[in-house]
Parts: sequence; structure tokens; C-alpha cells
Amino acid sequence: MRTLTRIEAAPSSIAPPGSPSRPDLAPAAVRRADWRFLLPDPALGRVAYVGPHQPALVRALSALSDHLELRPPPGTLHDVVVVTRPTGSRQLAAGKLVAPGGWVYLETTGLRAGGAIAQLRGSGLVELAAWWLWPEASACLQMIPLANPAALGAALGRRQPGSPPGPRAWAAQALARCGALRPLLASVALVGRRPEGDA
Repeated sequence: MRTLTRIEAAPSSIAPPGSPSRPDLAPAAVRRADWRFLLPDPALGRVAYVGPHQPALVRALSALSDHLELRPPPGTLHDVVVVTRPTGSRQLAAGKLVAPGGWVYLETTGLRAGGAIAQLRGSGLVELAAWWLWPEASACLQMIPLANPAALGAALGRRQPGSPPGPRAWAAQALARCGALRPLLASVALVGRRPEGDA
């Protein structure tokens, strides 16, 4: 059985990976942040992490970012803002922390993704996209774009080794086309960008 170690008294910021106080981490340790490849530039730069802090994600972000803020002060701007287990207030905070041209990465459930997309759009973010994190965000093996029913069908078809895409893949494509698949998914990632020149 896997256990999750909770960080009780995390520092408000973590030194970048090249500093003498922070040893570089092994590639397996940064897999928790593989979602960075959903962004146009996987170099994260200055990062704010809003929400309950997951230790594996904190380790990955500290290794990959130039600077990581775990308790970002209001009014500071970041290249990437990460939100896990979002609430309305966390999403609102994320929208205010992302710099013009910067990105928000948010992990939620499929059931809550629609409301989160609407709130991110309402905070001025553009280029919003949703991805299914399979099998789950903390152990993601595939990131499947929810706007592409064919990709969903192909991904589900591969879950049946040795057989061509069958009824399960066709059903997923049909559910995706009518918007009924997303609420059934356990882990969904949303990304959105603050437009350049937006204050």
C-alpha cells in the first residue's frame, strides 16, 4: 500500500536546483511534473504552487523551476501557477498570480472541470485546454486531450491489449463528442494562459 507523507511546515520558498542547499534530483523524481510538456515551453521559470502541497509535486517543482513559492505573497507574478485540489478561492488566487504570457496548470476531477474552466476563463485566461491524466495525476502514464474524441478512443482502445479498438473505444468517442465522458474521469488537467500585455 502506498502512503503519502504530508508536509506540515513547508518553507515559503525553495532554492533552485543548482544552489548548494538543494541537490539535483533523479529523473524519476521529476516525473510528477511531466505535465510541463503540455506548455509551449517546458522550462517552468518562476513558479507558484497554490493549494494543499503534494510532496512529490513539491520535489519535482523545486528541481525544475528557477524559483518555487509555496506561499506566494499577493501581488507577486509568476511564469507558471500550479493548483491542486482547487477551490473557488484557490482558482481566483491562481488567476491573480500568473504573469502576462504565463500559464496556470490546474488538477481537478472530470466532474469539476467544467466549473474550473469557466472560472479560469472568467479570470481572463485564454487558450484553455483539458487533458485526461491516466490513470491518475500522481502516477500519470498518459495525457490525453479531451477535445479530441479520436485520441480518447485510441487511448481506450489500447487498454485492451492485442485487440483492435472495439466497443469501449467507440463508446468513449461517442461520450466525448456529446460531452458526457469528462465527468466520469478521476484526474483532469487544465491549462490556460494569461494574454501578453494583460495587467
